[in-house]
Amino acid sequence: MRITRVIVLGLLAVTAYYAQNEDAENQAIALAYHKLTGDPLDLQTVAQSSTAVRNASSFDRPDAVKTETARLQAQLNASDAGREFVMRVNDSISEYDHDRGEFYVVLFRPGYFVPIQAFRQQYQLVFANVEGARAIPMPKEEARSFDLQLQKLSRHVTNEIHFRVVGKGDPAGGVTGDRVIRAEILSSRLLDTNGNVVFLPKVAPLAASAPATPFDVLKADVAGFRVGVKVKDLEATLARTAGKPQRVTPKNGVDKFSGTLEVNSMGCSSYIGRRRPEPGPICVTAYFDKDEIVRAIRVERLFPWFDSEIFRKSLTQKYGAVASARNSGNGLELGWGPDVNETNHTERNYFHSALRAQYSADEDFMSRGGNSLPRIKVMLHLVDAQWASQH
Repeated sequence: MRITRVIVLGLLAVTAYYAQNEDAENQAIALAYHKLTGDPLDLQTVAQSSTAVRNASSFDRPDAVKTETARLQAQLNASDAGREFVMRVNDSISEYDHDRGEFYVVLFRPGYFVPIQAFRQQYQLVFANVEGARAIPMPKEEARSFDLQLQKLSRHVTNEIHFRVVGKGDPAGGVTGDRVIRAEILSSRLLDTNGNVVFLPKVAPLAASAPATPFDVLKADVAGFRVGVKVKDLEATLARTAGKPQRVTPKNGVDKFSGTLEVNSMGCSSYIGRRRPEPGPICVTAYFDKDEIVRAIRVERLFPWFDSEIFRKSLTQKYGAVASARNSGNGLELGWGPDVNETNHTERNYFHSALRAQYSADEDFMSRGGNSLPRIKVMLHLVDAQWASQH
């Protein structure tokens, strides 16, 4: 069974416009997402807000909740994670880029999503294989007449997308938050108001655009530094590239780490009574265990202001598809690799990915105000996920 309806486009901006009426099609997409990813769905809470339960008497309500919960569980169990969906989205085509010789499809830009409402929750639908479909390459002579056609449409088109749900999170890292549904486009058609085809984007299968190998924590590096190596080897590397490191032993004796290896570890943060740090120096803290093996590394550095889009693009090019993304304070946080419940003495009970990258505006600048651009603090934190899960 295929599903078709029109829904408005969600943007990278905070505001997104959701379809007002929740329907069975949205629920089918959400169920496919939960079935595939294992992301928990509180069926009892969903059941309690259903029409059947709300219409039941106080006496019959407990039984109605049980019945509705069982019905929803059966739907979830029967959901086909490989099902094909068809959706029509209100979209637009950009002005012609004379330098690149192309137009582009707005929905397929990083940070854009299709908002979905199901089970009284908001979901964000993103497409993983949009790189080839984003651009509409065209010679200037041909682009002139195409642009005139778009002007008559006020550049608005309907994007008919055939897709299936394939996972969780935005691989480009542009869409943040919980319940981000990752989908693979099977085909796409850009239509005018009369249903005539304006353009057929070229869609590459996800398998063709996916990285050849999954993210490997032990092969990844942050600023050239890795976990799983001997302390003495990292010590020599730090001395050669960042500055003379110092060994520090925890005072309380309860941390799972035997010590840290530090280079200017506090030099990238602002504190009352001390001189504000300036952009440039690198700040490194490496945590090692009793066998003197490095198990976690945190690297920080202050930069003059630069756009977060540069941060996102640079890191996705280096590390590949993003596993998690969220807005974090005055910036953006991206994650790769498996989740780790890391509880070392610097970041207790913080749940994050094995590799975490954070872009944030300088808090000291934000507290003081001012008309100049804030400095940017970049933090990269790499954890040996397998080791951490056993400790």
